[in-house]
Amino acid sequence: MIWQAADPYLYVRTTLDGRVIAGGADEAFSDEDKRDGLIAKKSAKIAKLAGRIFPRLDFTPHYAWTGNFGDSDTGMPTIGLLPGYKRVYAALGFGGNGFTSSMLAAQIISRTINGITDPDAEVFAP
Repeated sequence: MIWQAADPYLYVRTTLDGRVIAGGADEAFSDEDKRDGLIAKKSAKIAKLAGRIFPRLDFTPHYAWTGNFGDSDTGMPTIGLLPGYKRVYAALGFGGNGFTSSMLAAQIISRTINGITDPDAEVFAP
């Protein structure tokens, strides 16, 4: 996984079946229809940014989506068992790093369910 701290930023990761997921270049919006209308343009921009870093890979988008950006007061995600519940877990990747924190959430929550202590669990606990 790569997270490029540029402006516009870019993230890239691979999947188990050899595909590449790329995203980033977030921007503020107030109109969902307008935001959704930019998917093709933004996908092309992200593909171009990723192609500059990995020129031998084909970044032609096969799927594209958009969504809302949320953040917490600290910019940190909330991951783990919700207080007062026995089997309800939170995986809230606030701060623009949902892509990154989703991997942490998968590890922390799966380990917790399996009775394994995760060294990062307390950092992100609700």
